[in-house]
Amino acid sequence: MEPPFSVALTGSPGTGKTTIAALAMEAGWRVTTVTALAEMYDMVMEQDEDGIHPIDIDGLASAVEFNDPVLIDGHLSHLLPVEASAIIRCDPSVLSDRLQSRDYPIWKIESNVEWEMVGGPWGDKPNGRVAEFDATNISPDALWMNIETWLLSGAPNRLPQIDWLSGS
Repeated sequence: MEPPFSVALTGSPGTGKTTIAALAMEAGWRVTTVTALAEMYDMVMEQDEDGIHPIDIDGLASAVEFNDPVLIDGHLSHLLPVEASAIIRCDPSVLSDRLQSRDYPIWKIESNVEWEMVGGPWGDKPNGRVAEFDATNISPDALWMNIETWLLSGAPNRLPQIDWLSGS
């Protein structure tokens, strides 16, 4: 099985995107990553002072065309010319713990938790129809089932439901 169209699987680092992408692949969906696309289109930039090779996401968004259905794993995937964006969200305190367990530096943890608190991709105006999925207290299998159900139902656009700042 493959997604019915091009889909961004996005959200803050540590929310579970790669785990969900692996489950999608196991279910027979065609999956790629923003990094793989950036390498394919020569959009990986020189290493910065933090040892990271940034991606020219604007250049990639201009260069890439999705002629076949695909699910794209990456926290910037919602900026690509996709037809739908599934945003995975996670309670900021849980997300902080997850990132600490990955030995992220404190500045990176704080930056990513802040991005999650303010809604992450929602602030970037994600491409395509959009829905968010809370990964805080759900198994990866159940989360993937919810995302797959949404996709197979045509990915109806949903307004944001999660607001970590107000506690709802």
